[in-house]
Amino acid sequence: MIFNRLFCNRGILYQNFRQHGWLGILYLITLLFSLPLHIATEHRDIPQQITSLFQSNGETHILFAITFPVAMGIFLFRYMQSGAPSDLFHGLPLQRKHLLTVNLLTGFGMILVPIWLTTAITGWVWAAQDGLAFIFNGSEIWMWGLSMSIYSLFMFMLTVAVGMCIGQSVLQGLTVYAILLLPVVFWFIFTLHLQHYLFGYPYGDMNSYAEKISLVLRMASISNYPVIGRELAIYAALALVFIPLSYVLYAKRKVESATQAITFTLVKPIFRFGLMFTLVLIGGAYFTMIAPPGSTGWTIFGYVLGGIVGYIVAEMIIRKTWLIWNGRLLPKLVLYGLLSGLILYVPVADWNGYAARVPEMNDVKSIKLGGDHYTYVNGVNQKVDDQPFYSDDPEFMEAVLALHQKIITSDLSLPDPVYPDDNYDEYVYINYKLNNGKVMKRRYQIPEAEFRQELMALKQSPDYKRVAYDTYKLDEDLLSIGIRSTISSYRKVYIGSPDQVREFKELLKQDILDQTYEEQRSPWQSFAYAEMNQESASNDPHQPKEMWSFEIKPSYDRVIGWLKENKLYDQLLITADEIASAQFVKQEINSPGYPQWVTTQPEYIDGSLSGSKQVATKNKKIISDLLERQRSGERTEKATVYQIKLNAIRGENIYMMLKEEDLTEDMKAILADQ
Repeated sequence: MIFNRLFCNRGILYQNFRQHGWLGILYLITLLFSLPLHIATEHRDIPQQITSLFQSNGETHILFAITFPVAMGIFLFRYMQSGAPSDLFHGLPLQRKHLLTVNLLTGFGMILVPIWLTTAITGWVWAAQDGLAFIFNGSEIWMWGLSMSIYSLFMFMLTVAVGMCIGQSVLQGLTVYAILLLPVVFWFIFTLHLQHYLFGYPYGDMNSYAEKISLVLRMASISNYPVIGRELAIYAALALVFIPLSYVLYAKRKVESATQAITFTLVKPIFRFGLMFTLVLIGGAYFTMIAPPGSTGWTIFGYVLGGIVGYIVAEMIIRKTWLIWNGRLLPKLVLYGLLSGLILYVPVADWNGYAARVPEMNDVKSIKLGGDHYTYVNGVNQKVDDQPFYSDDPEFMEAVLALHQKIITSDLSLPDPVYPDDNYDEYVYINYKLNNGKVMKRRYQIPEAEFRQELMALKQSPDYKRVAYDTYKLDEDLLSIGIRSTISSYRKVYIGSPDQVREFKELLKQDILDQTYEEQRSPWQSFAYAEMNQESASNDPHQPKEMWSFEIKPSYDRVIGWLKENKLYDQLLITADEIASAQFVKQEINSPGYPQWVTTQPEYIDGSLSGSKQVATKNKKIISDLLERQRSGERTEKATVYQIKLNAIRGENIYMMLKEEDLTEDMKAILADQ
């Protein structure tokens, strides 16, 4: 009886639903339109197999989950942020814990009832209607209801907890979303700082996880990355923590703090420093991006300017006036500035040993080169288990450690995160799995010429080629193999016989593993591409089969010999008799300090972009030589290249590019007068 009278006071419950119940009704309507109605009315010729209902309009679901609960938290506790209503409610014969409990129960009801009504109606649509556009199990319906409940309750309780520390409703809402975005801001911008000043920092590894640490960014990834139990457990735990925290804060909150920006003295320095340090990072990142290459002074200026602006803005918000100038302002600004400087400096300082650390051979269990691998199944990106990509081969591990040691002892400059040095044409991404269970990661950009011996020892090892060229996929069962010419997509052959498929992939694997270092760095285009068709890993019978593509380089003698033996090689070739003529256009690249990516450019020779003189020839020997010489693109500051067009008698024309040193004597002869 006491519980019903005090904790579930019917008068306050009635008043809450009368004043704010429209939010729960609107939440229900929007959820019904975004899920069951969408599923029932969506039409697809081929139904889509999904493993989560968030793959069906999931961005909208998350948008509602991060907006309606926040609005409910603001409206239900609006009385605390206004002077007269605050006096009125706190003058009632109810303790604060009673007021908070009845308002929390109101909020829980306005959130959970719409979600579970939507879940039930979705289940009815799934059971009653045939031919839905999406194929899913009943467990996905309950998982959606559970996920939406946890997301929504987390947002509601975060809003309530923040509201206890903030005395203005607008600032309360802004603070809630600032807290959600703050980890992302720190993640991206502090990563940019570490990349700029910390040699070897593996910045690329972090970006794939950034959108999972904020519900605001989760909107963009929810369709491709499934909701996992650990994620829900974290949000559920935080929501539960906010409940007793709200009771504690509410008990200590003063009634007269209504309309104040910050209600607790202890929170004010946290707010000042949080806003100041955020603008320190933003200011440093902004001036890093707009400053000329290597201008460290501008970055420091950005940090200082961001800190000053951030502190002044925070002080104005707290005092609710721009008249903040007094004798204590400057000392506090200096103190906060020194603390910000320490946070920026300590992680990148030389004395912490990060940049110079190379593990001992005895401390390393295995090594992987490269980042994470993902696969796309049933419309969802899933991380592939990386254990098969680690190697404990002593030869491979010694080669990696030798390369790492030379990188550390060399005089390499830190890469500019905005203006990368294109002379650094090799990326080295090392993952050490240590004996103590930890993983040590480093990433470098290095010039190939300076590290050729170390790179040669590494890249000629079988374990490097196995991962770099995905040869482990050739050990799996294949349905068929399609081979297409590099210079003409119309030239294709198919291998469907199980015996031939087995022979081909075995020879291809041997050729890949036998590549020399020079063959791996060859500037010439591949002869053809082999597309390996596998059984689909999806439960959807309409899901496309998995496909992997492998180059067939001119140096792959076993594979090319096998194609000739099986009368397939000639079907991929284009002969000089099929080409009417060849056109050459000279292209000069001269941009010191600004390397360009030079590749085949059909528009350069076909359109009006080139004012250069064109040279044409019908010489069959020259045409035959061209069909055997196609250069891959490259970055360069200065070069003379020739854009070439082979005019086919029938079918598609062929475009290619050669550098001046690639030309034969016959080609040089006809181009001498150009």
